[in-house]
Amino acid sequence: MARPLSGLSRRGVLGLGAAGLLVPRFGFAEAVAGDRRRFLFVHCRGGWDTTYVFQPNFGSSIVDMEPDSTESEINGIPFVDNGARPNVASFFQRYGQRTCVVNGIEVRSVTHERCARIMMTGSAEGSTDDWGAILAGESTSRQLLPYFVLSGTAFTAKYSNRVVRVGESSQLEALTTGTALSEATQGFPIPSEDRDALVDALVRRRMSTAAPKSAIATAAGSALDDVESLKGYANSLKISEYAPGGCYELANQMAAVFDVFELGLARTALVEYRGWCSEGWDTHANNNRQTLHFDELFQYLALAMEDLDSRSATGGGMLADETVIVVVSEMGRTPQLNPGNGRDHWTFTSAMLLGPGVRGGQVVGGFDDSGYGAATDFATGEVISDGPGITAANFGATLLALGDVDPGETQPVTAVLS
Repeated sequence: MARPLSGLSRRGVLGLGAAGLLVPRFGFAEAVAGDRRRFLFVHCRGGWDTTYVFQPNFGSSIVDMEPDSTESEINGIPFVDNGARPNVASFFQRYGQRTCVVNGIEVRSVTHERCARIMMTGSAEGSTDDWGAILAGESTSRQLLPYFVLSGTAFTAKYSNRVVRVGESSQLEALTTGTALSEATQGFPIPSEDRDALVDALVRRRMSTAAPKSAIATAAGSALDDVESLKGYANSLKISEYAPGGCYELANQMAAVFDVFELGLARTALVEYRGWCSEGWDTHANNNRQTLHFDELFQYLALAMEDLDSRSATGGGMLADETVIVVVSEMGRTPQLNPGNGRDHWTFTSAMLLGPGVRGGQVVGGFDDSGYGAATDFATGEVISDGPGITAANFGATLLALGDVDPGETQPVTAVLS
């Protein structure tokens, strides 16, 4: 059950404890310096309205800006300010120098599933991995939970074996604690621990004698070793406490990810934020709900940054020095309000990057007076009169470059990188 925020300390707010620090590391090889960088993807599912924070299009005759809002600038980041969203200005005041906003990202679709795939993979094709899967799959270090998907949709193909989907009911915790079978509804007898041990010993013996050098035997043996190692973390992986649902799920889920990162179990993670009390970002009517979503989102991001600054990483130093938070929504919303005081789907959106390797205190790219993504100089981040705009593929290539993964032929937005 999610924990309320009021009246708790920082670690109480995020459901944290020191018990996880006492769990042995099992001697996994440490990553090289560049490969040690970890990524938390926060997907604001449904399509946020960029004019509520990221897109100060005041003066445009086409873009309907929110009444009573103004343009402000804090720590080099111009944004849409409104007294109803105090946590936005507060966040930029505290963490703007570590934050890069990327505006005008084109996703070239208006359906949620297709836009989500494009935003997370750079392609509408079904045979592509998302950025989290690629970063985990290309890692030179070995983690037990390489791509830790606590909530949301991960798109995988080549690196499907690197993804660990926790599930809405926290099935991973049930598997590591050994309660999965006893909690199942099927009517079948559960083997005793002694019988399980005999079966495991038999499987290991057969693998070692029948085909000791085969890839299958090696992979199977490695998988069994990983299972045994993961069981050692069972008492500290209280994932059910962070399960989706409730008004505080994002704060709690980010805390669960940081627990996993702090133990060195994963390189990348994905959580989904459905807005204030899970009401959803898809505001075709009553667009004012976006205020509640954004204000809570920035409140939780501030808590996450404060929490990261207090945690230690497995290789020494602070977890904040290794962790990049990537905040995205798969689409934006139309420049003009519809008759229901809402906005419909739009093919241009924004994103935020926070953390090491990111050149903070800046906005890269932009929107033109009609709400379309503007042409951008990828080296400086400035809006220019003519040239290409930023696509989801360019944004993803930037993330890969940030994680020391070759982005291939797709040009990264180097202005984002420090």
